[in-house]
Amino acid sequence: MLLNRKTNKAVLFADISGSSALYKTKGNSYAKSIIDHLLLKIKKLSVKHKGRVVKTIGDEVMVCFHEGQSCIETAIAIQQSFEASYSQHRLQVSIGISFGEVLEENGDLFAETVNDAAYLTKMAKGSQILFSEGLLTELPASQKSRAREFDWVTFKGATEPSAVFRMYWQGDSDLHNETRFLSKDLVLEHITNQILTLKKGDKEIVIEEKMTPFMIGRNLSSCQITVEGTQVSREHCHISYNRGKFVLIDHSTNGCYLKPKNGLEFYLRREEFPLLENSDLSLGVPTHKAGDNLIEILYG
Repeated sequence: MLLNRKTNKAVLFADISGSSALYKTKGNSYAKSIIDHLLLKIKKLSVKHKGRVVKTIGDEVMVCFHEGQSCIETAIAIQQSFEASYSQHRLQVSIGISFGEVLEENGDLFAETVNDAAYLTKMAKGSQILFSEGLLTELPASQKSRAREFDWVTFKGATEPSAVFRMYWQGDSDLHNETRFLSKDLVLEHITNQILTLKKGDKEIVIEEKMTPFMIGRNLSSCQITVEGTQVSREHCHISYNRGKFVLIDHSTNGCYLKPKNGLEFYLRREEFPLLENSDLSLGVPTHKAGDNLIEILYG
């Protein structure tokens, strides 16, 4: 058994999403050949940017780097290469990165840094690059300028939350639009009263910060608003209060449909979204099919 002394490294996980649908629609042999080709592309890009491929786990590749700049450059190159894959095969890649002390044993890596990177990969949606504050300190100014604070999370085994950052790699318009939407000034502009009113039929509930998390779903014993339906999970979603705003968090099988009063409907599944304006909410089915199960979300 070969055990190396502790060293600091950047650890990157790249996880391909959408492969299940590809297998179902295109068949096992074709789908596997596409996934294998994309995994090989991730590995080649990693090696090109001075990374070491540690291992492949299903549709996921684990890579390590001696320094953060090469790691971020690799992550951006991977996302850019996947843009064509999404248009052709509806495949995307989620990337999580952490920087810190690791232990190396027989070529594999262990320690909190590895666990944190894996956690961030699961947290990231397709096409996103999420990374830890430890990596941010390792980046040059040119790369830091394209990063923004994304969230605060408590990693497994930790007692205090840590900042998570997102790298905007798609261009200046992407950076401007995303950061403007989630900026503190815009949140405060929309939220004048720190309460929400939920209306479902003739039932109306006013939610304050101290009442969160506020659960919505089929379960009568755990949900403050109950919704019946074959597409509704027992605990479908909940509303939390985080950093000065209410946030809708979905953890269901069939997702949520959210339609701002003055905007287009969109779909959330296993993700969260800040509630910044009056909206209609439907669980498991589009809002126009919700009927009596439609929930209105109103401020003030």
